[in-house]
Amino acid sequence: MERVSVDWVVMPGNLGVRTAENKSRIPDLVIISENQRQAIRSMSSAVLESAPLLAVEIVSAGNPQDDYRYKRSEYAVREVPEYWIVDPIKSKVSVLRLVDGFYDLTEFTGNKKIESETFPELALTVEQVFAV
Repeated sequence: MERVSVDWVVMPGNLGVRTAENKSRIPDLVIISENQRQAIRSMSSAVLESAPLLAVEIVSAGNPQDDYRYKRSEYAVREVPEYWIVDPIKSKVSVLRLVDGFYDLTEFTGNKKIESETFPELALTVEQVFAV
């Protein structure tokens, strides 16, 4: 984030995202603004009341429909601008971009460069994601 001089913070999977009045999700990774980080800084556990810039979920073998269906609709209602589904089972990364309240889906596999409107300078392939 420093390289591209943006005021964003990468948070590992310990920050909730409010998706309904009495429901929240904990993405595997979120990117939030510095203002959002300041708002939760002193809390031992936190749930974002405003949408993060990006939510990333890694598909688990037991419940793939959670990431592909349920979280997708919950994040869209919450107006998360970009949602990534990283699927190690199918070796693909799905990038969902919110347009008029619904997600447009683009899938990336193999050595294809992942394209993101949130991160236009990103130079990462799916192979690189799964090589880690």
